[in-house]
Amino acid sequence: MWYARYPLDLRVSGKDLVPNHLTFFLYNHAAFFPKERCPQGVRANGHILLNGEKVSKSTGNFLTLRDAMEKYSVDGMRFALADSGDTTEDANFLDETVDTGVLRLYTQID
Repeated sequence: MWYARYPLDLRVSGKDLVPNHLTFFLYNHAAFFPKERCPQGVRANGHILLNGEKVSKSTGNFLTLRDAMEKYSVDGMRFALADSGDTTEDANFLDETVDTGVLRLYTQID
C-alpha cells in the first residue's frame, strides 16, 4: 500500500515554510488520516550560509559535498558543521572555522 511508510517520524523543512507548507501538511494529515497515521513531529530549521552569504546555486555561492571534502577535508567539514549552528537561526559555514579546527586538531595530535 502507498501509505505503508506512515506515520512519519519527523518532517523537517526550512523556517520559511512554516506558514504554508508545514502548516498545511499538518492540516491535510489531520483531515484525511486517522490519528495513528498522522506525523509524529515537525521541525523547522534555519537557512545555510556560506561565509556569511546565502547559499544559492544561481549566484554560485554553494559547494557540493564532494567539492567541500576536497577543499576542506572531512575533519575540517566536521568542525565547521558542528560550529555552524543547530537552531532556527541561520547556520553559517565559515572557512576560518575549518582552518582553526584543523589547526587545533593537528596541534593536539602533535
